[in-house]
Amino acid sequence: MKIGIVGGTGFYNLVDGMKETTVSTEYGEVIVYEGKHSGKEIFFLPRHGQSHDSLAHEINYRANMMALKELGVNHVIAMCAVGSLNPDIPVGAFALLDQFMDVTTKRVTTYGKYSVEITQPYCPDLNQSFLNAADELGYEVTPKANYICVDGPRYETALEINIYKQWGMDVVGMTNATEAILARELGIAYAVVTISTDLAAGTTDVPPDLDTHKNVVIDNQQKIKDLFLKTIERISDDKPSIAHEAYERALSARKEKLEKSETSEANV
Repeated sequence: MKIGIVGGTGFYNLVDGMKETTVSTEYGEVIVYEGKHSGKEIFFLPRHGQSHDSLAHEINYRANMMALKELGVNHVIAMCAVGSLNPDIPVGAFALLDQFMDVTTKRVTTYGKYSVEITQPYCPDLNQSFLNAADELGYEVTPKANYICVDGPRYETALEINIYKQWGMDVVGMTNATEAILARELGIAYAVVTISTDLAAGTTDVPPDLDTHKNVVIDNQQKIKDLFLKTIERISDDKPSIAHEAYERALSARKEKLEKSETSEANV
């Protein structure tokens, strides 16, 4: 079984001895690190590049997700650092995403091949694997959180955060909705655990900054690694994910549409 792992700020090394490889896609080249754990092939992809040289709005999301697909990966687990709007998800706390709201306007969020259903954007089976792993390790994880995805690279105003809170958002970030959308379009089962690295603007007197953001992740790096490695051990492919089923329905619908179009053209 092949499992993709996508990591962001401060999270780069999962297991020792991983081999660097370059994957060429029609959207660009991507650096991926290949290794094994629990008898499974794992492919770690640093979301922001090897040296965190791409800010959220500069990431080549389509190349990243396509690279994993071309490697034969059908299950991806990810880590995202976020700002918390919810006092029950304090700095350093883990949460599993359940739903997202995408308010980005300046990036491409589709491969443009077909329409795909994404009512439930995160794979419940992968989420359960995370929860089971956390329980075994004795870690607390909020099981369901709502995420709002903003363009960045700037942080949010206090007014924006206040409105997002009224909308029912729990955490805010700059990357995950884009990733989740593209994963679904590729038929990849996808789930993400977030770590709160700060309290969002207007909820504290301490302003957000990238160094603090990174340091919270670094301080929790061992816990993150343990959680991901234990989750990998728990993941199985004994049944299709809702993502795989949605993908097959999308392909079927697109095929029918193309066949009807070809028939109409032939009759002209």
